Amino acid sequence: MEPISMLVGALVAGASSALKDTANQAVKDTYQGLKNLVIEHWKSDIDTQANEIEAKMFLDNLESDPEGFKKPLESKLNKIMLEPDTALIERAQQLEKLLKEAGFISKNYYVKLGDSNQGVQIGNSNTQTNNFK
Repeated sequence: MEPISMLVGALVAGASSALKDTANQAVKDTYQGLKNLVIEHWKSDIDTQANEIEAKMFLDNLESDPEGFKKPLESKLNKIMLEPDTALIERAQQLEKLLKEAGFISKNYYVKLGDSNQGVQIGNSNTQTNNFK
């Protein structure tokens, strides 16, 4: 996965999860730290208030509608960042790890069920006994 897509994916997952009451403080802090790094990168060499306002607007919109604002954010980041720096990537990876540990995201399974499925389990190390008639 390219770095910008991974970064946006972490921001979307964070926006969807870190704002919930059930998110632990580590998730909330890591998400806020990632947002702060994105804002700093957004301002780049020209430290203008307009760039900071724009960055905060994009991130606020992402929090209000993560899936709806995912593509606009990714498009904008592709324009302003040729390549995210190591700190951004590491923070995004750290956030994804924390979200996965907390059960907010899972990339282990893709399940598509139809109308006639019976006895379906999703997870690791499950045990199941079925008697269908």
